[in-house]
Formats: sequence, C-alpha cells, structure tokens
Amino acid sequence: FATMASEAPDLADRILTVNGVSKCYAMTGWRIGFAGGPKWWADGIRTLFSQTNGGPCSISQAAAESALTGPQDFLQEWCAIYQRRGDLALAGLKGINGLTTLSPQGAFYLFPQCGGLIGRTRPDGKTINSSTDLAAYFLDTGTVVVPGSGFCCDPYFRMSIATSESKLKLGLKRMKNAVDALS
Repeated sequence: FATMASEAPDLADRILTVNGVSKCYAMTGWRIGFAGGPKWWADGIRTLFSQTNGGPCSISQAAAESALTGPQDFLQEWCAIYQRRGDLALAGLKGINGLTTLSPQGAFYLFPQCGGLIGRTRPDGKTINSSTDLAAYFLDTGTVVVPGSGFCCDPYFRMSIATSESKLKLGLKRMKNAVDALS
C-alpha cells in the first residue's frame, strides 16, 4: 500500500489522502477515519465536519492514535491469518451450489453472489426472493450474513471472515446444509 502523495510528491498540493483504522487494525465499529493533505483542504474538511458530525469519542480517538503510532510488527501475521480464513471460506463456498464468489482484494469479508438461489423454496414453504430472504433463512439455520440489499447489491450477501477458522467451518457447513435443503 502506498498513497498517491508518497508516489507523486510533486502533486501533493492537490492530493487528499483518506483512510481509517477499521480494517487494518481490526477496529470496525470504532468509526475512526483520518485525512491528510494541503492545509486549505484539511481546514475545509474540519469546518464541514464541525457543523455536520457529532465527532468520534475521545476513547476511539486515543485507540486509533495508539494503533497508528504503536508497534506494527503484528500486521504481517494478521494478514496471513486473514488470507487463510479467506481461502477457507472461498473453498467452502465453492462447494455450495447456487453461490459464486470472487476472491477479496483485502477485505475481512466475502460478498457471494446468490442469484442461483433466488426463486428456490425453503423447507417451510417460503420462497427465497432476495438476499434479505436468504439472510433470514441462514439466520434461522444458525448462520449470520448481511443481505446485499443493504449495500444496494442484490442478489449478493456479505459474509465476515473475522472469526475463528472453526466458526467459519461451522457456518459454511450450516450454509451448505441449508442450501441443500432448498427445493
């Protein structure tokens, strides 16, 4: 990862770098982001946010500062762990008829396409008409996914890999059993 400003320093007066701590430091939910760029741009952003946003709490800010300025040696190990989890989930999803998935480029989740399951019927007689219906069905069978409709992306769903390999295996098994039970 490199910023445009570090790669093209001659353009630094026209580049705004925006990032956050959610993914790199496993701080999802803390909602801490940051930006760096020319003073005129940063001042404008600060003015805008002071009028439109309640601002992050001081605890989140302190945690983000510690993450950014503290030791970084653990990140390579974390990346390897997430790569293994992603590979495990991709392999498991390939064995579920009606789902297709691309390999993520650095996310802690997968976004399987579930169009092959739309129109199928659950054992209780309800029809799967959307990613929301599929997510509800998976929830009924003990697995939580987020419907793609929440991201304006139906028929897809979001599946986190930010859990243990044993829980991923269990979730994939439950998903496969649930899909195999559809008619």
